[in-house]
Amino acid sequence: MKHFTIAFTFLLGCAQSDAATFDWARADSLARARQDSVNRAQLSYIVDSILPVEEQLRRFRVGLTEVPAQFAGGASTPNELAQAFIHSLEVSDTAALVRMTISKAEFAYLVYPESPNSRKPYQQSPDLVWLQHSAASGTGLTRLLNRLSGSGIRFRSLTCDAEPIHDGSNRIWRNCAVRFAPRSGDPVSLQLFAGIIEREGRFKILSYANAF
Repeated sequence: MKHFTIAFTFLLGCAQSDAATFDWARADSLARARQDSVNRAQLSYIVDSILPVEEQLRRFRVGLTEVPAQFAGGASTPNELAQAFIHSLEVSDTAALVRMTISKAEFAYLVYPESPNSRKPYQQSPDLVWLQHSAASGTGLTRLLNRLSGSGIRFRSLTCDAEPIHDGSNRIWRNCAVRFAPRSGDPVSLQLFAGIIEREGRFKILSYANAF
C-alpha cells in the first residue's frame, strides 16, 4: 500500500474542523450504497446473488491457502494495538500496518460467517463485502501515510465506545479516537481507523477507513 509525507500543520488544520464534524456512519453508508448499485448493475452480480450464501462463501474461499482458527498478529490489548499502529505509521512500515488488519482468510473463515452481512435482512455476498472493505481500507491507509508518516507523532491514548457490538465470537469496538502529538505542539484526538475487532483476546484494526 503506500507511503508519502505531508506537513503536520495541515493535519492539525483539518483535525479541528472537517474531521471533528465528519459523520462516519453516513459516509460509510453512502459509499456502500454507491458501490452496491454499481455491482448490482453487473450481470455477474445478479447471477451470483441467487446462489445460497454457503455456495458463495465456498467460492470465495477458493485459492486461500490457510484456514485460520484465530487472528494472527494484532495485539493483546487495544492500547497496545494503537501504540504499534502509531509507531508503524510514523516509520511508514506498511507491511506491519497491513498485518494489523484482518486478512482475507480471517475475513472468510472468522469474520464474515458471523457477521450480519451473511444473513437476512442485510445479506450480501462475501465477494462484495470484501471488495468494499478492502477498497475503503486501502484508500484510508494511503491517506494516513500521506498525512502522518515521518511527522514525529507520539502516541498518547486510545478511547472507544464503552460497549462493543457483538457478532458471534467477534466484538467490534466503534468510534475509536487515537490521541497523539507531534514532536512539538498540543496533542490531538482523531478517528484514524474504522474500529477495532476482537476475537478470543486478540485485537486487530477492522479497517483503515477514516475521515481524511
